[in-house]
Amino acid sequence: MNVFNLPPAFTAWTLALLFSLLPPVAFAGGGDDHSHGPEVSVPVAASATSADRLELKSPDVELLGILSDGKLTVYADRYATNEPILNAKIELESNGRKLQLMATKDGAYTAAADWLKQPGKHEIVVSVEAVGLQDLLIGTLHVPALKPTVQARSWLDYGKWAVGGIAVLIVLLVLFKRMRRRKGATAALVLPVFAAFMLGGHSNPGFAHGDEDHSEKPKTPAAATAASGLPTSSATSGAPAAQTSPTRLPDGSIFVPKPAQRLLGIRTVLGEPRDIAKTVELNGHISADPNFSGRVQSSQSGRIAAPGGGFPAIGRKVSKGQILAYIEPAASSIDKGNQQAQLAELASNLGLAERRAARLEKLVGSLPQKEIDAARAEAASLRARKAAVAGSLFQREALRAPVSGVISQAGVVAGQVVEAREVLFEIVDPARLWVEAVAYDTALSGQVAGAAGVTAGNQPLTLAFIGQSYQLREQALPMQFAVKPPLPTLSVGQPVKVFVQTRQILRGIPVPQGSVMKNSSGETIVWVHASAERFMPKKVKVQAVDAHTVAVLEGLHDGDRVVTQGATLLTQIR
Repeated sequence: MNVFNLPPAFTAWTLALLFSLLPPVAFAGGGDDHSHGPEVSVPVAASATSADRLELKSPDVELLGILSDGKLTVYADRYATNEPILNAKIELESNGRKLQLMATKDGAYTAAADWLKQPGKHEIVVSVEAVGLQDLLIGTLHVPALKPTVQARSWLDYGKWAVGGIAVLIVLLVLFKRMRRRKGATAALVLPVFAAFMLGGHSNPGFAHGDEDHSEKPKTPAAATAASGLPTSSATSGAPAAQTSPTRLPDGSIFVPKPAQRLLGIRTVLGEPRDIAKTVELNGHISADPNFSGRVQSSQSGRIAAPGGGFPAIGRKVSKGQILAYIEPAASSIDKGNQQAQLAELASNLGLAERRAARLEKLVGSLPQKEIDAARAEAASLRARKAAVAGSLFQREALRAPVSGVISQAGVVAGQVVEAREVLFEIVDPARLWVEAVAYDTALSGQVAGAAGVTAGNQPLTLAFIGQSYQLREQALPMQFAVKPPLPTLSVGQPVKVFVQTRQILRGIPVPQGSVMKNSSGETIVWVHASAERFMPKKVKVQAVDAHTVAVLEGLHDGDRVVTQGATLLTQIR
C-alpha cells in the first residue's frame, strides 16, 4: 500500500538511499576482536623482538636479564653499591637444561638457546661466582607469545573496492531495467533495497566501549605511556621494553638502562640508620699556632740594612736565630754631638787612668796593693764605658728569627726608616695551625664532643677542640680548634666551615654530601635505586655531619639504596 501515492520506482530508490546512509552499526564487546574490514592478520616472528626483562635480587647480587629473539643478555651488579660484577661465572638452569653465559666487552653476559623462544613461564636457577662472591638466585622467566601484526589498508585496496562497487552498480541498473520490463514495478522494489544493503555493508562503523582504542593506527610506546600514565613494559623495572636511553617517567622517577648506568658511573650505598651526634655549623678562619709562630719587631727607630744573603722572601724557610735584617740607629745631630763629646771625655779619662795605674804598678811593695787594684779597676771601667758609647754611635742591631718556620709577611727594603715596635716580619709553621670559630648560641658551651672542618675548596680538615672563651666578642663565643695532620695547603686568615658535634644524639642515615640534590621546586632530595633500571626521587630532611657526610633524618627507610655517585647527572635527565 502506497500511503503517499508515490511512484513505486521512486519509493524503492528512496529506501535504497536511506539504507545506504544508515548502514548497520556494530558494537564492540569486551575481549572481542575489533578488526576493521579487510585488514589481514599475518603472524610475524619479528613481533617477539620487543624485549622482556627478568630481574632477580639477593642481598649481594642484582641481576637484570633482557630477552630478545631467544637471546638473553644479563647485567650483574653488586646489590648494595651497583658496582658491575666483572669476570664472573654465570650459569642458568631450567628444567634440567643448563645455559652458560659468556662475558662481553661491555661487561654484560649473553647466551642464546632455542627453549628461550618457547612461550610461557620457565622456572630458572641462576648461579653467580666471582672473586669473593658466590650466590644463587631463583626466579621465573616469562617468554611472551608471538603476537600477530595487523596490516593496514593501502590505497590499492580502496581502489579495488571502488572499481568493484562501480561495476556492481552498473550490473544492478541493467538488471533493474530488465526486471521492470518483464515483472512490473513490484518486483523492481526488491533490487534497489538489496543493492543498498550490499553497498552499506562495506563501510560499517564500529563503536568502541570503555577506554579501549579501536583505531587502525597502532599507538607508539611513548603515546601509550603518556595516555596511561604508566610505563609500557610489563617488567618490574617499569620502563618501556624497547627503551635504550635514559628518560623521566610520568611519576617523576627516571628510567636508566644498565649500559647508561655504567657509562654514567652510578654508584649507591645501602642506607642504615645510626645514632648520630647533633651537629652545629660555625664560621671560622685559619690562625697561627702561637707556640710555633713569631713576629720580628724593631726595638728602636733606625734605618733598615740588608744582611749578607739579602732579605728573606715570603714563603722562605728560616731557622731560629737566623739574622733577617739590621737596624742602624737613627739619632739627631744634637744627640750625636753629645755622644761624641761624652766619648771624647771618656777617652781622656781613660788615658789618665791607664797612666796612673802604670805608675802605681812600678811601686809594688811600697804602696798598699788595694791602691794599685783600684787604679786598674778604674781604667777598666772607663774602657768599657768608652766602648758602650762608641757602639751606640756606630754599631748596628741584628734582627733575628724568634722561631723556625716560614716567612708569611715581610715588608722591608734597604734604607727604610722604621719606628720602634713596628712589625717587620711574621713567621708561621704551616704544620702547626689553628682554627678560630665563633658561636652565636651560648648553649653550645660545654657541649662540644668533636669537630671537623672544610675549606672553601672542599678540603676536609680534622680538628681537635682546644678551648673556648667565656667572654663574648661581638655577641659571639670564640672557640679554638687545632688542625690535625695531614694538613692540606692552608693560609692564615683563610675562611673555614666548622662542624661542631655536640653531645646530643639523633637517629639518621649517613650518606655522602654529593647525594643531596635540589629539585626544580628547591626541595632537598636524594635519588633511591628502586629497581634495576629505575630511580626514584625522595624528599628528605638532612643535617651536616662533617665535610663529606650528611645525615638524612626524614624521608628514607632502612635498606634504601641511595645514589652516591652520579646523582647530579640523574637530576639533569628530562
